[in-house]
Amino acid sequence: MRMLGIPTVVDRLIQRALQQVLSPLFEVSFSESSYGFRPRRSAQQAVLKAREYVRAGRRWVVDIDLEKFFDRVNHDVLMSRLARRIKDKRVLRLIRRYLQAGMMANGLATVRREGTPQGRPLSPLLSNILLDELDKELERRGHKFCRYADDSNIYVQSRSAGERVMKSLARFLERRLRLKVNAEKSAVARPWERKFLGYSLTWHWEARLKVAASSVRRLKEKLREIFRRGRGRNVGRLIEAELTPLLRG
Repeated sequence: MRMLGIPTVVDRLIQRALQQVLSPLFEVSFSESSYGFRPRRSAQQAVLKAREYVRAGRRWVVDIDLEKFFDRVNHDVLMSRLARRIKDKRVLRLIRRYLQAGMMANGLATVRREGTPQGRPLSPLLSNILLDELDKELERRGHKFCRYADDSNIYVQSRSAGERVMKSLARFLERRLRLKVNAEKSAVARPWERKFLGYSLTWHWEARLKVAASSVRRLKEKLREIFRRGRGRNVGRLIEAELTPLLRG
């Protein structure tokens, strides 16, 4: 269960305007290995690049999952990164106020001291600005990697190299960005034992992409639920209203 931050219409308009102005300012320096929430970039490109790394002989992956990333973003760390490019203090104050805006849950307002909730137009850009420091560190070390939002996969040539990378990056993230690696969901493993953006890879030397088994199971569960609800309903309407949107994604 993940908390969403749904802004009012006026706030959404202002945040979208901020995003459109700030995105070109930061986009020029983002890593080529970052694929999430960026113009002319997609999840498909990320998984194809991952396949390319595995085919090149990097047959171990450091799969890093950040624990409750969007809920745990440190406001001071994020604002310091924004201030490196944004010189207008009025804009910085406005962004901080949006970060700290309270949330209404069950009729009670709560103060937000960390996090940048999903559902706000600015959140994807802010997440890329913060995690760009991770990208730059990986590039500095010469690693081959793919990052889509808070999902990061680093491709290496041995388990021992992967374990070293995992430990050093966990320290880097905690020390520099105040973020914690989710030990239960992160691992050093073979690419065909993990999934990335719903896909996995085969063990062949010329590795091929395949839909991850867990993604197939989730799809089957959703289909069963739709078919149960659809008993006695018009088949054409069921296909148009529920099956087609699900299969198209």
